[in-house]
Amino acid sequence: MTKNVAALLKLPKRRRVKNKSWTSEEARRFLESARNDNDPFYAAYVLVLINALRKGEVLGLEEDDIDLEAEEFTIAHQLQRVGRQLLHRETKTEASDDTMPLPPISVTAIKIRLARKESDRKRAGDVWQKTGLIFTTELGLPIEPRNFNRAWHARCAKAGVRKITVHDARGTCGTLLADLDVHPRIAMRDSPSRELCDHDGALHSGVHA
Repeated sequence: MTKNVAALLKLPKRRRVKNKSWTSEEARRFLESARNDNDPFYAAYVLVLINALRKGEVLGLEEDDIDLEAEEFTIAHQLQRVGRQLLHRETKTEASDDTMPLPPISVTAIKIRLARKESDRKRAGDVWQKTGLIFTTELGLPIEPRNFNRAWHARCAKAGVRKITVHDARGTCGTLLADLDVHPRIAMRDSPSRELCDHDGALHSGVHA
């Protein structure tokens, strides 16, 4: 054969599947379920859905990265599983280190988490591992990312919402803010806390933060 006839065929372009995300109602049900069950990851879920943090950024968040009085935090660290190592390190570039505002629901959720962490520390006593991380095991150790994924999917089932990944759930942030009539760019860069306070009832309907 002088020609490869297969090369003459034109295959249709494969459509790119868009990332899934929840509706505001699904996000509300998810957070309400976690809050009502006193889920230790409730604050982590809030940061994913409201502040659009990545999983590694949430799990790598340190207490020193948070300023509850100023209602803001800095994305400076990440926790990642690389081969057999669990690495807690700075974000890749200086541009990644971003100071973000904390809306009221995030502030309240973090306060709840810190109170729980303090209870865990007292219970653990001398075996407590001081890491400075906000999200830890009951002994103060870092959270294994795979375990966070399992907890996330278990919560999806418990809340009765569509099962999506943590990564896909970050896309819900824009939907939530849009439903509050807050432009995402303004909400994430200027002073969303004030605007979100004005719309508190719309977001917190059923989410007891």
